[in-house]
Amino acid sequence: MTTPPSPIRRLASQPTFRRWAVANLFARLPLTMNLLVLVLVGEAVTGSVATGATLAGAATLSAGLTAQLRGRRLDRVELNRGLRQDLLLSCVAVVAILTATLLRAPVPVLLALAVLMGVAYAAVLGGFRALLVRSVPPGDLEAANAIDAVFVEVAFVMGPAVAGALALLLPPSAILGLMAIAFAVSIPLTAGLPTRDARTRGTKPVGPNPLRTRGATPIYLIAIGLGVTLGGFEALIPARMASFGLDAEAAGPMLALTALGSGVAGVVAANRSNQLRRGRIVAGALMLALALGVVPAALAPGLVLLGLVMFAVGLPIAPLNALASYALQRIVPEPRQAEGFSLFTATILIGAGSGQFAVGQLLGTMTAESLLLGLSAVPLALGLVALGAAARRRAQGMPPGLGADHDPDVADPRSWATVVG
Repeated sequence: MTTPPSPIRRLASQPTFRRWAVANLFARLPLTMNLLVLVLVGEAVTGSVATGATLAGAATLSAGLTAQLRGRRLDRVELNRGLRQDLLLSCVAVVAILTATLLRAPVPVLLALAVLMGVAYAAVLGGFRALLVRSVPPGDLEAANAIDAVFVEVAFVMGPAVAGALALLLPPSAILGLMAIAFAVSIPLTAGLPTRDARTRGTKPVGPNPLRTRGATPIYLIAIGLGVTLGGFEALIPARMASFGLDAEAAGPMLALTALGSGVAGVVAANRSNQLRRGRIVAGALMLALALGVVPAALAPGLVLLGLVMFAVGLPIAPLNALASYALQRIVPEPRQAEGFSLFTATILIGAGSGQFAVGQLLGTMTAESLLLGLSAVPLALGLVALGAAARRRAQGMPPGLGADHDPDVADPRSWATVVG
């Protein structure tokens, strides 16, 4: 009897999925290079790292605040064409910042262009995620979500690493040029992917607002909680290095271990199926695992043990991201999925920014260790809420599914929405 191929092998054998993955990589890589590069731009033009941090923050904030509106626009046009337009606009915005850098433009001009860049790419990742629905067979979507979560981790490690390595050899303007080329390469690759026609009723898209979709509340809450936890965690690890007598730069390899753990767990999750049937239990367990990982990161007495803990912290991240993303895909109507997924990305970014901002405000008066312990309360609380909602459904004789509103074999997500929303 022939053993059927694993979900990962099935995906790898599909030309359309491979094309989607490569196009997504070229689009995502400049986004993850962006923060470090803008810091370098600010330093090159004004001599101040603080100016660069302001530019990076402006780009991230504008992307987060406009993601839902930009995603809604993608849902109102033919999706593939709209996504290519956003990629082109992102390319143009990067070229504009490149030009301003070469001309040593004043800070207000650089700031306006950073905002433009954030608005341009605000819905790019959500648009690609909506195209994924059309790029793989329905039976492979769960595995594809897990692999996409792995791609996220790879990109967020590779992007800053590539930008940092290039910065040793090239000026910021040259790196901006490479980012523009990456966006440009993604455009023809995206053109060969399946598409989805515009779905509108008059001037409005069909279906409810993703925020008001039944069962979406807990999913966006997962995204915010995950963003706050990871944003705060990544901001605290450089400060944690000081307790070992190391410079902040030593945090880079440590955070890479977290991304590695997430990637490994994401590959494992891709070979599992039907996790939504016990979605609340799975989500709650992953959140508790994240909380239990953050605690020893505050207490580890040595670098070797801290490295192991950093790897363990990453293990719940990609599976949790994949679970939430797949649940969202199951409940948000397809005509509004670009908006829904763009909002999902935005909530993670806004959560991460909030966590980083809170750490920046508190680190002067509290130690990194005490802040890490306090940060663990965020995933701990969400995990307990999820498990409590699962227990409540069991008591009512219903399975503890998550976000599978359109599948009669999986539990209706409304009860958890009422608990956490």
